[in-house]
Amino acid sequence: MKVHYHVSEEYKHLEQALLDIPDTFERSGRVLKRGRNEIRVIEVAGIALNVKSFKRPHALNRLAYAWLRLPKARRSYLHAERLAALGIGTPPPVAWIVYRNAGGVTRSFYISLHVTPDCEFRDLKKTRPADMEELLKAFTRFTRELHRHSIYFLDHSPGNTLITRDGDGYRFDLVDLNRMRFKRVSPREGLRNFYRLNADEDMIRVIAGEYARLTNSDPARMTRLLSRWTTRHDERVKRRRDRKERTRRQ
Repeated sequence: MKVHYHVSEEYKHLEQALLDIPDTFERSGRVLKRGRNEIRVIEVAGIALNVKSFKRPHALNRLAYAWLRLPKARRSYLHAERLAALGIGTPPPVAWIVYRNAGGVTRSFYISLHVTPDCEFRDLKKTRPADMEELLKAFTRFTRELHRHSIYFLDHSPGNTLITRDGDGYRFDLVDLNRMRFKRVSPREGLRNFYRLNADEDMIRVIAGEYARLTNSDPARMTRLLSRWTTRHDERVKRRRDRKERTRRQ
């Protein structure tokens, strides 16, 4: 088993402690998320770190990540560096660690500083904060900045934007960074980037209206498009969940 890794220059003094994390991951820190991937908050030298352990890839992907494509942990780190260089919010990257054997990549870990936000985007639909409209417009402007820098965030979903109220404004931090495309983003394609957010009609109207203003597009048409795309996506998600639930009960 070979270990490949990279540690940010700022945290080189913690290199050995960071490399020890995979050996104790399952019994360390506090679990933030379990599922296909597991995320834990682990403290090292008094610093709270967010450690994401990616699910073991299937056989073909193990080989692909070893020889043809960058492993998810390494991609996450590189994307975080790119966002940070552009002044786009994301928890500061600390390290990536990848284990390989003759069959390819077996385990991989992405480590960043842990950020404690006021909320995530997915909380807005339920909590309906008093500043909802202002916040959604700011979030739309943040997303437009991604697009202006030719960044299309494929996992722009409710749990992947952390929101912190910062003085009179807002800070948005993107997480789950391994899936991005870097290309020119048209107004229509940029609008489509919002369809996975599980927004309701009121939220859609604000987001589409602000994106139309930013791109000199027709707000009524933008609202109709985003509403249709969102509804179709949410229906697909519901059907998948229903199938899984039926399978579980059988």
